[in-house]
Amino acid sequence: MKNEYQKVEQAKGRPLLQWVSKKPLESVQFYPAQETEVYGDKAAKDFNKLFWGDNLQVLSHLLKNNRGAINLIYIDPPFGTGVDYFKKIKIRGEIIEGSYSIFEEKQYVNVFEIDYFLQFMYELILLMREILADDGNIFIRFDYHFSHYIKVISDEIFGEDNFINEIVIKRSRNEAGSSNKLETSTETIIVYRKTEKAVLNKIQVKRSLANVQWTDFTMAGDRNPPQRTFFGMIIYPAKGQHFSLVQEKVDRIMKDNYLRLKCKDCGACYYYAASEADLHKRMKNQKNRFKFYDITNDTKMYAVETVEKCLSCGKKNFKVEYLGSEDVTIGNNWMDIPSYSSTTGYPTENSEQLLERVIQIGSNEGDTVADFFMGSGATQAVAQKLGRKWIGCDININSIQTATKRLNQIIEDQQKEKTKVFKGSLGFKVLNVNDYDVFKNEIEAKEIVMEMYGVEPVKRTYFDGILDKNFVKVMPLNRVLNKMDIRTLIKSVGDKIDSFTVKAKSKAGEAVYEEGVLVICSGMELDVPDFIKKENKTGVKIEVRDILTDKKNLIFKKKPEAKIEVKAKDKKLAIELKDFYSPILMRKLEIENENVLKKDHKAKVEDFKQIIDSVAIDVDYNGKLFNAEVMDLPEKRDVIKAKYSWEYPKKGKYTVAIKVVDVLGEEYFETFDVNA
Repeated sequence: MKNEYQKVEQAKGRPLLQWVSKKPLESVQFYPAQETEVYGDKAAKDFNKLFWGDNLQVLSHLLKNNRGAINLIYIDPPFGTGVDYFKKIKIRGEIIEGSYSIFEEKQYVNVFEIDYFLQFMYELILLMREILADDGNIFIRFDYHFSHYIKVISDEIFGEDNFINEIVIKRSRNEAGSSNKLETSTETIIVYRKTEKAVLNKIQVKRSLANVQWTDFTMAGDRNPPQRTFFGMIIYPAKGQHFSLVQEKVDRIMKDNYLRLKCKDCGACYYYAASEADLHKRMKNQKNRFKFYDITNDTKMYAVETVEKCLSCGKKNFKVEYLGSEDVTIGNNWMDIPSYSSTTGYPTENSEQLLERVIQIGSNEGDTVADFFMGSGATQAVAQKLGRKWIGCDININSIQTATKRLNQIIEDQQKEKTKVFKGSLGFKVLNVNDYDVFKNEIEAKEIVMEMYGVEPVKRTYFDGILDKNFVKVMPLNRVLNKMDIRTLIKSVGDKIDSFTVKAKSKAGEAVYEEGVLVICSGMELDVPDFIKKENKTGVKIEVRDILTDKKNLIFKKKPEAKIEVKAKDKKLAIELKDFYSPILMRKLEIENENVLKKDHKAKVEDFKQIIDSVAIDVDYNGKLFNAEVMDLPEKRDVIKAKYSWEYPKKGKYTVAIKVVDVLGEEYFETFDVNA
């Protein structure tokens, strides 16, 4: 089958940043997607989409039918901090003395070669620009490690004129300072538009008490008429000044206590109220308390509807003070809200408060929102709640499972509410792009492959380990090895040539160094071997091992096992999950327990239901698209029911598909043919 390619429009601006092996992206190979699961409203007109796959491959898939169709993109890529991120895995149930047994699974490694990463982000942003609508916006989150690089790359791709804002947000925890470094407490979101057709919505929030302040009600410049009436008294502004609002608005906000008079001589304050009792009632109202923030026991305060002179000192020397609205339009300082959350236990989960603000500012109801590093699915969850359509993508299967569970629950709640006007969609599908049967956790896959080949790990270097006399580089296992990977490899070998030992003797055409480089990959472009021969001038032998070719000789991790009983009679279906065993999860528990000294602190599994995260059942499986009619998604401290029933509308033969997911994200899938 001939590969299909999608053309990519070139960058708009000047090339402002250079890196090793920088190259334009003229076209990308189209990758088909396979629909595997459907949730929510199965008859929905438009389905939201969750893609399990590499984000570049997913974007190449979307280019065919979704070019210019996305209204808002939000991404939070890895920051290159060098820190490995883990998700906390919890064994379920009250059975364990009312608590959880916890261990961790690595989700992603936040370290990469800078040149490779910059090329990756360059291509990613180019493809995201292609699928953005002309009125679309993109929000990109980074911290100080890479935000400056990404800003310059984005200027090149979108054009400097399409940069809109830099938004300052809270860091999850401050990075400690040192004698020559200040403490880091912020991160950054940069915002770009596709074209000048894009706009950002103005939204308002309640002003914090720290920002509430009584100010002068006058502004520079003359107006006619210059005077206004306050509390029945005509007051003129100073020469060259004018009062901010017309009389009608003055009357309204004065009665709502957003305006007051203050005696310049004695400091007495005058608020509009029918009586002292009325004023005290207003002050006790929670919504009004901010209007009296500076009132103390020593303040001379009066409740009046009209006043001619100061009731305290008898003088007529008043200043008009204005509090301003309790609502304030959001600017680029978002330090008032948390930017991270921990609702799912997923590492670096973005907070719903942050994403709500992004989505409300950057899109409208019925628009499509996308996130290509979706993690726990927080962007999709908020988009669903706000009536937006959405697309999500992640290479980690645990992300897909976490997001699926989260989104299905939101949609179930929305279906119960039966909202009449909802511009989003109440259904979503899970799709696979490319084939990821070998591994489901990309990060742990690398460690497993190294262990299977007997590679001795090394740290703080470009290479991942050593095997015999060879340096080993494990390429990303979620995609095929390409020529750009080889260019980067050859450049890195050349940069580190001092690490290699020159042979005492070598024949013509042979490698001149004792050590070679072994590249481990999961599939490769057909011309990679010839490309290595042509481009490798380092004198170091480079060998490629493909795990897809070698996998028959490798021992991969064992899949979960289950014992399920299925009975059908007189249109009634009965299912019972009798046992479940997850080899990799139990092995992880054993390893975790080896580090625990006290016996009562060791993780225990006394009932198989404790290690199951969810059960989904398709009672009429068509062999292609898994459509769950029965979902068992227990609360955090509960366990699955294990027994399920269903009644068919008519007698007949059916295929029942059952999917069981353990707390580690490992899946067990089995089908049963029944005659009900």
